[in-house]
Amino acid sequence: MNNANYRKVSLLEVRKQARQTFRKDIKGNIALNIFPIILRFIGMYFMVKIYTQWFANLGINISNTQQATEQLTKIMQKMSSSPEAASKYVLTLTPATSLAIYAFTLFFLMICIGVSYTLVDYMRNPDSQINALKGSLQVFSSQYFFPVVMLLVILGFFVEAGLAIYIIPGIWFMLMFSQIFLVFKDNLNNTGKWSLRSAFGSFSGSSRLMRGYKFSLLLLGIEFFFWEILNLMTSELLSIWLHPYEQLTLAAFYQKITESKE
Repeated sequence: MNNANYRKVSLLEVRKQARQTFRKDIKGNIALNIFPIILRFIGMYFMVKIYTQWFANLGINISNTQQATEQLTKIMQKMSSSPEAASKYVLTLTPATSLAIYAFTLFFLMICIGVSYTLVDYMRNPDSQINALKGSLQVFSSQYFFPVVMLLVILGFFVEAGLAIYIIPGIWFMLMFSQIFLVFKDNLNNTGKWSLRSAFGSFSGSSRLMRGYKFSLLLLGIEFFFWEILNLMTSELLSIWLHPYEQLTLAAFYQKITESKE
């Protein structure tokens, strides 16, 4: 770890830049994130329906707190006395539902990547204007679509493999390769074209960039986690502010650590 570089990036400065960028153009930043915000509401709606149906199948009436508590207690007792019966109470999804969830998640992530591209460009050129529609959907252009999908699939494989081994390796891979999409974008801007070699090189580029900064990003992730818990309590209403703030913070983080490596 290069301690000198590590000290150059302050999370306070990252958050400050994110807040300043947000206040500079509140409407523009919310408009840029409108698609992921809407998708979050849609995701919440279907998640509630899935879990409500699951509880109903278990005979749990969530509107009756006493009955729900008693039924959950019975289920826990059955699971503790007969572990092999636990499979009867596990949430299971149909193949069609699982496929729909994967497709929805992929679409959501790709839009978020497009938003991050726009925000990094905006932070580098504050006098530019944000085109919300074009910016949020830019990953679906010919120059980005295939390589970004490929990078998402490979990243998913690394993270799932790490989580399968143990939780910590999965988190480590997420932190180490967290910047691959932005590294790929900068490489593409510098060369004017992409190749399989440059796409795979994004992983090593992200790994080098994150040396000394994994713990900082982990702290941001923990902060976002608690904000997301609060957001769930508001049925995603807080995401109108929270999602743009998270995107801006991550973009500012990338910009800061990139500058520190120059």
